[in-house]
Amino acid sequence: MNIFLILIGLVVAFWLLSRGFANSNSKKQSLQELQYDDAKYLIMLTAKVAKSDGVVSKDEANYISLLLDDICLKLGDVNVRNDLKELYTWHKDSHSSAYAIAKEYKQKMRFSQKIWINRIVFFMNLAYIDGEFNGNEKAILQDICDGFGLHKSIVEDLFAHFEAEFKNLSKENTNIDPYEVLGVSKDASFEEIKASYRRLSREYHPDFTMDKSDEIITQATKKMQQINEAYDMLKAKFK
Repeated sequence: MNIFLILIGLVVAFWLLSRGFANSNSKKQSLQELQYDDAKYLIMLTAKVAKSDGVVSKDEANYISLLLDDICLKLGDVNVRNDLKELYTWHKDSHSSAYAIAKEYKQKMRFSQKIWINRIVFFMNLAYIDGEFNGNEKAILQDICDGFGLHKSIVEDLFAHFEAEFKNLSKENTNIDPYEVLGVSKDASFEEIKASYRRLSREYHPDFTMDKSDEIITQATKKMQQINEAYDMLKAKFK
């Protein structure tokens, strides 16, 4: 199964957690409260996108686990992980509206349009993780775009760009050497392979490329896809 975590132009979801709060209109809340509110809404919508195709895959679960780890790192509080995980679980299985959550998110945080677009880019990458972009996922993403108040032309451009890039990326990894990609020898044990995969995943995970140039992000995009592709190949071999 091909896995696509990030695409060209991605300025990841946690940019705001580290540098974007100057755009908020709130004067009464502390920075930490604003960061936590941002994280809560992000997790709620992540739950809606992850479950939009009816099931949360192992790849999506791994991605979300990294996401929760990164939130704890940004907030400097490991204790919020369980709270956010419970929030994710509830919204994943509830009938709460993605549109309503997105609209409330926008009203609460009052960020610039650029940041809302970055949020959509983040959710699109989550939807692409399992190698497909189906109708239900598109519908949820459209609801979120509507809740964020993004103009129809912007939304159409985003969808067109991602679908084109998705196809291009899928053609580039047909003949990779999984051992070379993961930086392990051909007689490496599966535990060594797994350790290398985890290290590289954290190195190239989108949340850790947030302040890079477009060129660096593009290279990280290709590398992350290759890492996941290589790991899937070797995991299948060992099983």
